[in-house]
Amino acid sequence: MVSWEGGALTERCVGSLLAQRTPPDEVIVVDNASGAAERARLTERWGGHERMRVLLLDENRQFAGGMNAGAAAALGAGAQRLLFLNNDTVLAPDALGLLGDALASAPGLGIAGPLVVDLQHPEHVLSAGERHVLALLCVPRTLLRYRRAGARAPYRVSGVMGCAMLVTRACFEAVGGFSAEIEVYYEDVDFCLAAAACGFGAVIEPRAVVHHDGIRGFAAGLTPWAAFLKARNPWILVRRRGGLASWLGFVPVYSVLVASSATLYALRGRADIARALWRGVLAGMRVAAGQPATPVGAPARRA
Repeated sequence: MVSWEGGALTERCVGSLLAQRTPPDEVIVVDNASGAAERARLTERWGGHERMRVLLLDENRQFAGGMNAGAAAALGAGAQRLLFLNNDTVLAPDALGLLGDALASAPGLGIAGPLVVDLQHPEHVLSAGERHVLALLCVPRTLLRYRRAGARAPYRVSGVMGCAMLVTRACFEAVGGFSAEIEVYYEDVDFCLAAAACGFGAVIEPRAVVHHDGIRGFAAGLTPWAAFLKARNPWILVRRRGGLASWLGFVPVYSVLVASSATLYALRGRADIARALWRGVLAGMRVAAGQPATPVGAPARRA
């Protein structure tokens, strides 16, 4: 689990992990260069726990780099399965055991994901599996996601939402980890596509429920920092994983979506977000043309 100034969110997530009926062998909290007070709090709260490890990074490596650092520590300790979590998730008590069983339910599986629901409104399903189509990369996930209402057994999917995913050691090592170039947003899509290319399948266990507090889309919820990344990173992903057909579909769909989103934010009086979206477009086009992606650094600290 990666945390940056996570405070109570991180503590709540850790609590749900330690309360699992099938508990993890070890919980690794990767602190992404938070301030001194937060790092001291994490160390004091969890540093002496027998099944906890707090990994303090000296620089913010974003979600992808933080997850890779945590994975390296877990693999070094002999882990055969890795559960990657956002710190704003809360796991139902039987979630980890169910995910583990799902991952073992068929040969060739490398990723298992839960049913992801809104923490504030649990009746609202955020993800029951993701359809990853590069040409439609920016289409809202609610339009493309799997719908398996009432499913009571694991089923195959093309992708899993990155807020909670259980991955085998073999799959993680074959993929090579999360893309540090993408940093955050779409790094889970890149990982799932790479896993499929390496021959690993993905499965959803609908009885394993994970509550997720917050999701940002192009229509609402963006900060300027997130808007830039949401607009830039699709270009990196299509360059990494796509071909000519993907580009022919991606460019017009992406253009309509970003233009509509920027206009909507501008009409709401958020010209700062509209400008960030266009900066992300230009940065993405430069990356697609072969220039390296410039690291964005951490978001502004909360007051």
